[in-house]
Amino acid sequence: MQLPDDQIKQAILHSDLPVRRLALHYFSQSFSDDTTVMPVVIEAAEKYGRVASIHLVGEGQNLPQTESTIQWCMEELRQDFDEQDENLQNYRFALSKVLANADPSLLRDKESEVTELPALLPEFGKALSERIHLLDEDSNTLWDKLEEFCERENEKQYLNEMDLPHAYRLVEALGRGGTDVANRVYFMLEEEIDNSINSPRTLMQGFVVRLAGELRLRQAIPSLIQHLHEDDDWFNEECQRALARIGGDEVVEAVSQEFSNAAWPFRLFASGVLEQIHTDRVVEKCLRLFEKEKDHLIKTYLGRAAVSHFASEAIEPVRQFILETKPDAEILELREALVAASTVLGIEFPELDAWKKDDENARSLGQMLFAEKFGSFDDHAADYDDDLDDDTWGSDESLLSEFTYPSTTFVRQDARIGRNEPCPCGSGKKYKKCCMKN
Repeated sequence: MQLPDDQIKQAILHSDLPVRRLALHYFSQSFSDDTTVMPVVIEAAEKYGRVASIHLVGEGQNLPQTESTIQWCMEELRQDFDEQDENLQNYRFALSKVLANADPSLLRDKESEVTELPALLPEFGKALSERIHLLDEDSNTLWDKLEEFCERENEKQYLNEMDLPHAYRLVEALGRGGTDVANRVYFMLEEEIDNSINSPRTLMQGFVVRLAGELRLRQAIPSLIQHLHEDDDWFNEECQRALARIGGDEVVEAVSQEFSNAAWPFRLFASGVLEQIHTDRVVEKCLRLFEKEKDHLIKTYLGRAAVSHFASEAIEPVRQFILETKPDAEILELREALVAASTVLGIEFPELDAWKKDDENARSLGQMLFAEKFGSFDDHAADYDDDLDDDTWGSDESLLSEFTYPSTTFVRQDARIGRNEPCPCGSGKKYKKCCMKN
């Protein structure tokens, strides 16, 4: 039985940080329209303090804001921040992300006030201003600008050399279009393009996949499922995002039908879809696929998906899997999610207290195990800040939780710190699953 949303929402105030994070993740990664979640995040920040709430406030960028939550962020950014205090700078970064990603129509009349806030990071102010100005562009103009972007940027070899945040803002603005935009999306999703070759058309089709999610086009589900089968990490990520944003049992059913016979990349990203969509049937589907899955990593991700729905029936099978599996970084992360969900559900098992107490040891062990698999992260630490800037400034992308694999067309990792390399902060997680998303 799944816990009601209101009870999960209250878990954002729980005394245990892993519980707060898992509860917030339930809403922040599902494209929720619930405007009552951010006020609870604010309550948690005021209760536990700024430093303990950096991650929670940062995830607020994926939540719908209101006049009052925007005002709270603005008041926080009017305060002085010690530039020598790294934690406060991270908190400032998180607040800036929230404002930069809020509904631009709510900030249209406050643009100058927001962009002149003393602690707002300038890059986020520029991103917000562009989103506000795009409110006045018609869909034909926006479509032309997106095509021009693809023509211009296609010459670059890597995605992270392109101004993707700008393109995503164009896609977001197009998502406010009507039937004409939707018809263009349907047409282009069906267009046969050889995505093993870089071309402006290939690039445009990737953005159109994202646009189908912005428009929440249920008729596009079959096409998105087909694109999810493609061997390209960027397309896979965009398909996952689009399908999760459309949501509903129709997507859950479509993904589940293809899952067992699909290739490894499809199953990996489809696991993320099943985690992000909250319906009555999704836990049942997750557990059936979890039981049949033979690949260790996919099974771990399916377990995480099932547990993240705060469903009591997921606890025991996932617990047994953890007990029977040799620990690695992913298993330890799954274990933390299991403990957090069990705590909220009030379910006890013999290892619960020991696993709760072992969080710090588990992080150290996860770091060691990850280093064994992927090598030491020490050599990358000097370039960490530059890479973080390159990957996150002004971005409204919310692909925070998915493992990726090498692309046949577009390569997203930076040459200095690869997305799949150990994070230089020492957490034991991959860079993209840790500090890259902050």
